[in-house]
Order: sequence, then C-alpha cells, then structure tokens
Amino acid sequence: MKRMPLVLALCLVVGWLSGCGDAKDAFDIELRFNHSHVFTVRGDIGSYDWSINLEDNEDYQRYKNKIRKIEIDYLRYEITSNRGGSGRIELYAGSYGSTFSEAKKVAQTISIGAGETRHVTDVDWIDPGYLESVLASGKISLWAVGSGTGIDLTIPVYVQVEVTVNPFE
Repeated sequence: MKRMPLVLALCLVVGWLSGCGDAKDAFDIELRFNHSHVFTVRGDIGSYDWSINLEDNEDYQRYKNKIRKIEIDYLRYEITSNRGGSGRIELYAGSYGSTFSEAKKVAQTISIGAGETRHVTDVDWIDPGYLESVLASGKISLWAVGSGTGIDLTIPVYVQVEVTVNPFE
C-alpha cells in the first residue's frame, strides 16, 4: 500500500512526458559540432572538396536515433593568404560522397582583389535549408570553387552544426 503513491506518481510522469509535446521539449539536448578545413585554391579554375561526417562523433552516435532537428549555426570563411590575382570563390554542397556535378551552390559568390585577405566572415546564404536537408543524414560534402587569373589562396572554412536531440523520442 505504501508503494501506491510512488507507482501513481510514476504513471503520471510517464503519461505527462508521452502525451505533451511541450513537456518533452524541456528534455531537449542541444549538441554543437565544430568542423574546420583549410582549402588551398590554386589556378585559373579549381574545385576542392571536403566532407563532414557527424557520425565520427561519439555524442552524435549516442543520440543518432533521437534527433529532432539539425541546423547550421554558421558557415564562415577567412582568406589568410592571397599570393595571386583577383578572382572569385564559390561554396557548394552535396550529399556525402557525391560528385561536384551533383552539388548545389549554397552561398553568394565571394569576390576578392589581388593580394586581398579577410578576417573571419559569415557567408551570405543562398539556401541554408538545402544544406541542412543534406546534413540530415549526418554527412555532407562541401566544395570551394575558385576562378580567376592565377589565384593562389588559403581559405580556412569553419562550420558549426547544432543537433537537437530528445532522449524521450
């Protein structure tokens, strides 16, 4: 008889969590994954790839089946070295392991002058929703495409991904 209030309270908590979306939201966990890569872009036209695989992270693996949403917090770049002429850089994304011909442009064109460098800068998005939909699989491939006469650039790129999980899903 003494266990009856405990059992009743447990049943109420379980019912509350399973039947009320707002209550379950209180148990959401936000995980942030930071990735970076340095693109070296040389020549008149060049395409350089990089892949992100969230499955390499232990926390992602632990909550992989409990994901509620995946968002890109930011995609930033900087130009730390520019030993060539003026040109343009474009960023593309596609499914993990896909070819460049299947990729889609995700940020506005970055124009640079001869010798110009830049501090860390957020990209101007074209379609962040596309990037997030591709990343929903936990993996994505990115490309930096350079064009211009004799460009020779070093471009670090930084991506922060926020994954919202709920252990009660």
